[in-house]
Amino acid sequence: MKSPRNLMRLLRYNIALTVGLVMFLTIMGIAVFAPFLTPHDPLKVNISDRIEPMTKNHPFGTDFWGRDIFSRVIYGSRYSLTIGFVSIGLSMFIGGGLGVLAGYHANTRFASLVIWITDITMAFPTYILGAMVAMMFGPGIFNTILAIAVAFVPRFTRLARGTTLSVKEELYILAAKSIGMTDQRLFFIHLIPNIISPLIVMAVIWTSSAITIEVGLSFLGLGVPPPTPSWGNVLQDNLRVFVMDPVKVIWPCIALAWIAQALNLIGDRFRDVLDPRMK
Repeated sequence: MKSPRNLMRLLRYNIALTVGLVMFLTIMGIAVFAPFLTPHDPLKVNISDRIEPMTKNHPFGTDFWGRDIFSRVIYGSRYSLTIGFVSIGLSMFIGGGLGVLAGYHANTRFASLVIWITDITMAFPTYILGAMVAMMFGPGIFNTILAIAVAFVPRFTRLARGTTLSVKEELYILAAKSIGMTDQRLFFIHLIPNIISPLIVMAVIWTSSAITIEVGLSFLGLGVPPPTPSWGNVLQDNLRVFVMDPVKVIWPCIALAWIAQALNLIGDRFRDVLDPRMK
């Protein structure tokens, strides 16, 4: 475990990681303290204030239904970030577990079945696979999490399997087997701790893709149902007034770009720190 002094040195000499963490903590703080930062109820409809420009009372203006866009973007961070993190965590748990088992028991029917299903699902782009699953389950927050998780399971399965195939041939694994260590102890003591780093790194990077997919699904009506203020719904609501006031569409896009850039910076630097082959 790194001491606080080593951590400060790491942040000092790794500018990209510092910038990514600051960006990430900023938007996480906005999501956590959303009730204290928003001047209006994000669900309150006020027809008399519809399609207002940017004012002191409405910093980002109002949408077609007179709802405050600033408040909806702030609250939207809660839904979009939660869906992104939970779906990636679920897919890492399921896909990583399948990949480890398929890699460790490589010459079995179970491994062949996992590889066969993974190859088929990997033939579809992740966004298309997520949209297909979302269409099967229907819109909803839980269904959106499940759809995105299913879309990323093949990625984690392939990554975990490839890493396991490499690690299980190391000398310390063979030595542990030679002294009679059970597969269960081998998994939790030697195997999983040595393959978890690449899974964590890619989970951070793929979280930005999961959030982007959630925005796209909600925009298409396949994700979070309106009037819930996810970024995709905010974008869809403001698209109808794009010709009259195109600036209104920019705000959820800026929020999405912000969190995507933050997670990509953190993920790239985590790879440099956690992966010994990068040192």
